[in-house]
Amino acid sequence: MIGKAGRMSRWLAGATMALALAVTPALADGVLDRGIGSEWSSLDPQVNFDAAAGWIMMDAYEGLVTYGLGGGVQPGAAESWTASEDGKTYTFTLREGLKWSNGDPIKAQEFVDSVLRTLNPDTVSEKGYYFYSVVKIKGAEAIANGETKDASGLGVTAPDDRTVVIELETPAPHILNIMGAFQIPPLHGPSYAANGAAGFVDPAKVVSNGAYVFAEVVPQSHVLLKKNPNYWDAANVAIETVKYHVTEDVSTEFKRFQAGEIDITYDIPVNQIEEVKASMPDQVFITPSTETTYYSFNLTKPELQDINVRTALSMAINRELLQEKIVKGGAIPAYSYAGGFDPAYEGPMMPGFELSQEERETKAKELMAAAGYGPDNPLKLTIVTTVAEDRVRLAQGVSLMWKQVLGVEATVEPMERKAWLDAFYAGTWDVFADNLVGDFAGAETFLAYMRPSAEPGYNWVKPEYDAQMDVAATMPDAASRNAELAKAEKILLDDVIFAPIAKEPLRRLVSPKVGGYTPSVTDYINSQFLTLAP
Repeated sequence: MIGKAGRMSRWLAGATMALALAVTPALADGVLDRGIGSEWSSLDPQVNFDAAAGWIMMDAYEGLVTYGLGGGVQPGAAESWTASEDGKTYTFTLREGLKWSNGDPIKAQEFVDSVLRTLNPDTVSEKGYYFYSVVKIKGAEAIANGETKDASGLGVTAPDDRTVVIELETPAPHILNIMGAFQIPPLHGPSYAANGAAGFVDPAKVVSNGAYVFAEVVPQSHVLLKKNPNYWDAANVAIETVKYHVTEDVSTEFKRFQAGEIDITYDIPVNQIEEVKASMPDQVFITPSTETTYYSFNLTKPELQDINVRTALSMAINRELLQEKIVKGGAIPAYSYAGGFDPAYEGPMMPGFELSQEERETKAKELMAAAGYGPDNPLKLTIVTTVAEDRVRLAQGVSLMWKQVLGVEATVEPMERKAWLDAFYAGTWDVFADNLVGDFAGAETFLAYMRPSAEPGYNWVKPEYDAQMDVAATMPDAASRNAELAKAEKILLDDVIFAPIAKEPLRRLVSPKVGGYTPSVTDYINSQFLTLAP
C-alpha cells in the first residue's frame, strides 16, 4: 500500500541484551497483538495515508478487492470483475447480501461516494491522486482540482446496487492493485451524514464493512478490533480480537514480544539483528518490500533552489558506507527512485552514478564551491526525520558525510511520525528524510506519486514530467509502458529534487503461535487470514 511509513524505534541498551534474548512463553489470551510503531496519523478511511495505520484500515474495511497472504489480489466486496477489450472500462459485481457492521445493506453507490469524498478538496485527502494519476479515471482530476463539483462527469458509477463501473481515460493494467480498502473503502452515508469525520474515531459511531469492527480507540496506546458478525466471510475469520499497539520504542516492543505481549512486531532493533536471527531464527522475518527511502530537498528554500547544491549534497552521500557500517538494517543502497522492484523495468540512475564515490565527492566539492559555499560560508541545513533508530542513524550518517566532504552544517531533527508527516505538508523543513511504500512492485506506483499534478508537497512544477507520464499511460503492454516510464524517471532524477538513499526491507518478529503469516512485499497481512494457537 502506498504511503509514508516512518518506522518508529530506538536502539536497545546492551545491558538489556540477556533479558531481550531470553525466550518467554507467549500469553494465551485469545487476542492477536500487533505492534504498529508510532500512533496512527488518521483513522478516517478516505484520508489516512499512513502505511502502518493502513493495516487497521484493511482489517476494518474491505475494498472491491482484498489481498490474501503473500499480497495477491483476490475478490473482496466484489465477487468478480471484467475488463473491456480496450482496457479502459472495469465492471465490478458486488457479492449478494453484503452488510455493514450495523446490518445496513452495502450498496454500490457507497463505493462511488467514497471516491467522491476522497477527491473533494474539502476532505483534504492525500489519496485523491490515486484516481487521476496512478490510474486516470474520467473526470477525477477536475473534481480534485476544484474545477467542478458535478459528480455526473466522474467515471465511477453505480448503475445498480451491485455494480460498480470504472471508466478510464487510458488503460491501467495495474488498477486492481489500488482497489483495496486502503484506497477505495466504501463510505457509509448515514453515519457520515450524522457524525462527519469525527465518526471515524468513536467506536460507538464507526460503521465499517471489513472482517473487524472498532471496539476501542485509546490515543497513544492502542486500537482494539472485534470480529464483525455481519462480514460476509465471518465464518472463516479465525481470530476474534485484534489489538494494534502503539510501539514507538523498538527496544520496548522487542521486550514485550519476548514477554508474549506482542505477537507481531513492527520492527526489530537494527543493532541486534544478528543476535536475534541466531537465537530465534524461526521467528525472524526480514524480507523485501516496496519501500524506497530518499532525502527530499525543499525547493522553496533559496539555498536549495540551486541544482548544483542539490547535486553536490546527493553526490557526497556514501550509500554503501551508510548501510553497511552505520545503519546496518539490511537496506540496499539505491541510486534510482522507481527501479529495483520490478526486474522487467530498466530505469535510469541519478546524475553522477557512473562515477566512483571518490570522484563523486570531488565533483561535489567543486559544485559547492562554485555555488559560493565553503569554510568561510558553510551551508546550514536541518534534516527532519522520524525518531526511528535506523532513520536517526541514517540522518546522523548523512549529516557527518556532508560535514566531512562539503563542510555543510546539518542539524538532525527527529520527530514522532505524525509530527513528521505534518512537517512535510507544512513545508517546515530543509531536507526531509522521505520514504514511500508502493502499492505494487512496479515503477508506476512510485512515479505517479511524484507527478506535479498529484503531490503538492514537493513544490516541483515540471510539465514535461506530467506529459511523459501521460504518454506512458497510453501504452497497452508492460514493455512499452516501462520504456516510457523510464523516460519520465530520468526527468525526475535529472532535476535532483531528492537524493535516492535505499530500498528498505521489512523487519518483523512473529510469534510461533501465529499461523499463516506470509510476508508480502506490499506489507499486506490482513488479520482475517491468520490463525492464533492457544
